[in-house]
Amino acid sequence: MANVGKLKKLTVTEIRKIWPHEEKDLSVWVSDNIDVLNEVLNLQIEIISKEEYIHNCRLDLAGTENYTQSPVIIENQFGISNHDHLGKLITYSAAKEAGIIIWIANEFQIVHKEAVEWLNSITPQDLTFYAIELEVFQIESSPPAPNFRIAAGPPPSKRRSLPPGEITPRYKSYMEFFEKLKKNLLKKDSSFTRNVSPSSYWSLGVGRSGFSLVASFILGDKFKVEIYIDTGIEEVNKSAFEQLKEKRLEIEENIGQELIWDEIPGKRACRVYVATTGSIENNYAELQLIIEWAAPLLIKFRKVFTPLIKNLELEF
Repeated sequence: MANVGKLKKLTVTEIRKIWPHEEKDLSVWVSDNIDVLNEVLNLQIEIISKEEYIHNCRLDLAGTENYTQSPVIIENQFGISNHDHLGKLITYSAAKEAGIIIWIANEFQIVHKEAVEWLNSITPQDLTFYAIELEVFQIESSPPAPNFRIAAGPPPSKRRSLPPGEITPRYKSYMEFFEKLKKNLLKKDSSFTRNVSPSSYWSLGVGRSGFSLVASFILGDKFKVEIYIDTGIEEVNKSAFEQLKEKRLEIEENIGQELIWDEIPGKRACRVYVATTGSIENNYAELQLIIEWAAPLLIKFRKVFTPLIKNLELEF
């Protein structure tokens, strides 16, 4: 038997401790990590709007499921499920004529699981409801590891998900774009070996947990190259951001242009980025220009930021 050493205890952390604000933290994280939820549900949801006003209330997230072109709404909730959020879910569903309705909470009461299952049983084939529990695991002081789990949902016969192994044309376009970007980079720097996935972004390591180099298509027809900071602890993120910002002049001189230093007030994560106009729907020539713009920036970002990030003095 292999010697595994001293075993450590796995603990479940309340999501409010990781994302203090539902609107500013939790909804933003779910939107930024929609591919994680897509993997659990075998869907291809793309977020279109955040905090949209509906009847004097705000819908957390709205989007489209690209395989079926069905409107999607997502309502996030701290703690245990309650009647108030169930009512909001139905109200928003009607207002948006949603086909896929997702309710995310820390824990679901039995009565609300039964309600979701009942709604699935009485509604048309093209209307599906999901109750998703969001759990966060930690081992001692390790970075938090979020996990989505289906607490209640439609029966298999009612799910209109993407057949296993297939991706939508839009996500295939994303994958083709980032494969071309990767190929361009490898001609200049052999370290860009991270696999590409059918996603609107490509995330790369910079040698330290909680820090990522990301190239992404974002809302508003923009393409962005950034250093994204999220160690799971807001105070640590802000400290890292400030330490890097102290070297702003040196960093921008080495990269060759001014950067946008976004502490993202009221939110846990921070980012340093530069953006250009661009959409995956652009024509071939326009997408090629984005690749030619992004490739040298990714190389410079990794070269300049990696040693600085490794040397940050952070207390967890």
